[in-house]
Amino acid sequence: MTEDSRLPYDVFVDWDARLSREMPFFESLFEQVGVRRVLDVGCGSGMHAVSFAKSGLEVVGIDPSEGMLESARTNADAAGVDVRFERGVFDDAARFASAPFDAVIALGNGLPHVDGRNGLRSAIESLASALRDGGVLVLHLLNHQRLADANVRMLPPKHRSTPEGDVVFVRVIDHVKGGFVFSFITLERAIVGQREGLPFPDDIEAAPWELHEHRSLHSAMPPALLASELERAGLGEIEMFGDHTGRLLDPERDESVIVVARKSG
Repeated sequence: MTEDSRLPYDVFVDWDARLSREMPFFESLFEQVGVRRVLDVGCGSGMHAVSFAKSGLEVVGIDPSEGMLESARTNADAAGVDVRFERGVFDDAARFASAPFDAVIALGNGLPHVDGRNGLRSAIESLASALRDGGVLVLHLLNHQRLADANVRMLPPKHRSTPEGDVVFVRVIDHVKGGFVFSFITLERAIVGQREGLPFPDDIEAAPWELHEHRSLHSAMPPALLASELERAGLGEIEMFGDHTGRLLDPERDESVIVVARKSG
């Protein structure tokens, strides 16, 4: 999940399951709004952008990481779709809006990387400026109110088996003033040799575990703060959901928050 890991980001995400869960939500919303053009800010490896393009939408994806953009272009080529991927951050959103977008999305917990409330305000203003009147903004990030109120220190670990070996991904959270420090810890164990017909553990010769760590400061963005800054930027009809079924957010229980807001026209 981090550029420090030797494993690609897509190893950790079950994209078939995730997209099957999320795409009906976007399809319904985009049909309501009349979406033809989408800006995906913090697009990562581009899997959402590729899925939108496969459904016939014009998509631009921006991300600050050249490594992620390279993965995104590879994924688009493999899917046979044309998506424009460019390097950029949240404040660059308006720069790519030669014509206003019908939808702007910021998924995958990227928004909290901005610097505090001022960074959030600047990012939302930029995202809003890239939208046409009546266009829709969708944010998806961890539910920071739950993290703070319940003093959550770790998110559920993920394990993946690959042809090369095992990978375990852990996110440990330290609570600091104004936000959280996430330690992204990746444990990797290569399988050196395997003999058929023998049960575990005799059939596996494994190398020692290797640990890779990356730390990242995330600014606190509880739902109330998000709503306040969205309204300040001229966005209304704000809705917050706890998952992609359209269930309303439970701020005390839900791990993530999905925010939908429309630009006043």
